[in-house]
Amino acid sequence: MNVLKWTPIFLSLVLYGQEVQIDDSLTNSLLIDSISVSEPGLFQNAQNSFLEEDDLLLIGYHPFEETTLSNFGLPRVPVWWKPNNNLNLKIGDRLLEASAKRPIYASLFKENFPHTKIMYAPTLVEGQKMNVIHQRPYKFGSVLIDYDRTVSEGYLVHEKLKTTRFAFHGNFSHPNIPYNSEWRFHSFKNESNWNGGVTDDELFLSNSESNWELLPTQWTRLNTEIKQKGLDWKHSYRYSNKAEIDYELKVSRDSLFYNDLQEDTLFYPVRTDSSSSLSRVFTTTNHALRWSQKIDSDKNVMVGLSYQNFDFETSDLKQYNLHTSLSSKSLKNHVSLAYGIDANKRYNLQANYQQKIFFLGLNHQFKLGFEKTHPSWMMQNDIIFHHPSKLEISDVNKPSTHRSLEWDMNLNETISLYSSYHNIDDHHYYNASAIATQSEETIQIFQSTLNYKIHYKKWNWKGQIGYQNCSSSEIPLVDFLTHQKIYWQGNIIKKATLAQFGTRIRYKSSHPGMSYSPMIGDFYVNPLYETEASLRCDLFANFQIKTLKIYLSYEHINGLGQGNQYVLKPYPMTKPFFRMSLIWNFYD
Repeated sequence: MNVLKWTPIFLSLVLYGQEVQIDDSLTNSLLIDSISVSEPGLFQNAQNSFLEEDDLLLIGYHPFEETTLSNFGLPRVPVWWKPNNNLNLKIGDRLLEASAKRPIYASLFKENFPHTKIMYAPTLVEGQKMNVIHQRPYKFGSVLIDYDRTVSEGYLVHEKLKTTRFAFHGNFSHPNIPYNSEWRFHSFKNESNWNGGVTDDELFLSNSESNWELLPTQWTRLNTEIKQKGLDWKHSYRYSNKAEIDYELKVSRDSLFYNDLQEDTLFYPVRTDSSSSLSRVFTTTNHALRWSQKIDSDKNVMVGLSYQNFDFETSDLKQYNLHTSLSSKSLKNHVSLAYGIDANKRYNLQANYQQKIFFLGLNHQFKLGFEKTHPSWMMQNDIIFHHPSKLEISDVNKPSTHRSLEWDMNLNETISLYSSYHNIDDHHYYNASAIATQSEETIQIFQSTLNYKIHYKKWNWKGQIGYQNCSSSEIPLVDFLTHQKIYWQGNIIKKATLAQFGTRIRYKSSHPGMSYSPMIGDFYVNPLYETEASLRCDLFANFQIKTLKIYLSYEHINGLGQGNQYVLKPYPMTKPFFRMSLIWNFYD
């Protein structure tokens, strides 16, 4: 195996350079907010412990909630029907949105020493991932550098993949005036070789779409290049103990290039007409001004204005947003309202009410939501493919209305239950012909997730069980999915090494079927690709020696005798393979 060539390096890391001793009392901590920890030694102890967030960084996806463009996880597919952040202009390729991490600001690094985290992991199939994060404090702020490189070949939507991501975060606080500045420069580049499902490889299906003009499709080896560059900059000024104002600027440029197209290549719903290349370039600019005011010691109000401009070829789309919120500590509630209108006088409306209560000895949180929005990104795609002569977005489609009720209940510190009900009118989606359309029926969705953690002596059991039901096939969802992690944790080798030995089990029921189109950059309903239930079992052994953590796993072990399984057709789940990963922390 290629990973074996790294064994001498791993051994040298174990034997040399280990200086910080761990505190065993912290080894069961989960998702510690290490950036905000200021007590001496606590930050190092947190970073040296086994953290859930490290597992997510190493495997590169969430094992339960969502995994749209890989064949590893148990995706709640599709995840795009929820109109979250509907006031943002969702125009452009969803591929960019899924691949590039969203802009975030690094918290102030409060420690009096620098910190470097090096992560290495085999990823996908015959692939490697290296991530280096370095942060250090300065007299009036701190900086963080984040570099990530992934190269792989795998049986995925991206059959061959090269990804490079770089981000530079910084923050500054003036020593004499209450002014703070945060910034983030980020870039993302992805080179992919796509397999459209028509190939001689037995791992791929050869079924052609029955409603496509040309049979078979002709993009079995499509090459794409995705680039994203951006700047995020936030200024905050507190002009009294009760009032603060901040201004935020976000500028990004996204580009997607299709290369080596064959003659008359078909990207349903369009054909490239003998073109050998195709490009799409988007520029987005966002300005936001917010004012926060403490009415008294209990209540806080916020009012904000934002302006968004989206530039794509001949289209220049503008949107203006107004948003406000009111919260109360004593009443334990939060009310928010947002309204947006664009140059075509189409509007978006979002209203939410959140309430926390303590009832029958349990903590409950309820959230009522109402959203009415136009999916601008979908309309833009529809114009590109079906109305190329039109320069402005059509106002034919009605806005989609989404009403929701969410209920989060904590039974105790280890068990919680989350449930939600959604009522959707005029849902926007891509139908089986990959054409943007709207549902003619009211769609109802119920979701419920049980989360639990059970600890007995040195044994641990963490699990998530999800059930969801949709009244319409226009939003294809799996009915049942689960993720279980059972392991033993304790000290070995004269208490010099902390270890975990266990298994991960993921299961999902059958999926109604959908396909991914690289041209529209999104999924569309496709009953021809109905996916049967799938099961994946992994064995793992983790070791932590002072500042070094080593993760060993044999993944998809049940695939040795089970044959091909699919999270999303026509791309099969990866074959069984051995993964050897590490995380190494430095504090000087």
